Amino acid sequence: MPYDIEKILKKITIIKNCIKNLEELANLKPKEFVSDFIYYDSAKYNLQIAIEAMIDIGNHIISRNGLDSPKTYADTFEILGKYNILPIDMVNTYKQMAKFRNRIVHFYDDVNEEEIYSILQNNLIDFKKYINSIGAFLGQKLI
Repeated sequence: MPYDIEKILKKITIIKNCIKNLEELANLKPKEFVSDFIYYDSAKYNLQIAIEAMIDIGNHIISRNGLDSPKTYADTFEILGKYNILPIDMVNTYKQMAKFRNRIVHFYDDVNEEEIYSILQNNLIDFKKYINSIGAFLGQKLI
């Protein structure tokens, strides 16, 4: 069954919009970021949505290829790595992102402003790497 490219591109656009929002928040100084809950809440929301879009894309590709069925969100990235859809050296990073998404949703009291700010400063490139990998798999330039 062919991929629903329109669906994948819509999810890629969501990730790109989240990255843009997160990059803007990353420009804030640490004290400014933690001084206003709107910045923190916006960052958490955009991280959650971007990660969920990554998972949705992965599950779409897995389903359309008839690959192993993931039991967890982290499994989605494990399977994509196993079948060389994602680079194996990035799989653990993406699995950690899925686990972080679960923490935001289910263990929200275990996530703090400093951790979110650190992600903004150090890890946004991981989203772009994911988009590039999916683009390479589909034979399209997505960034």
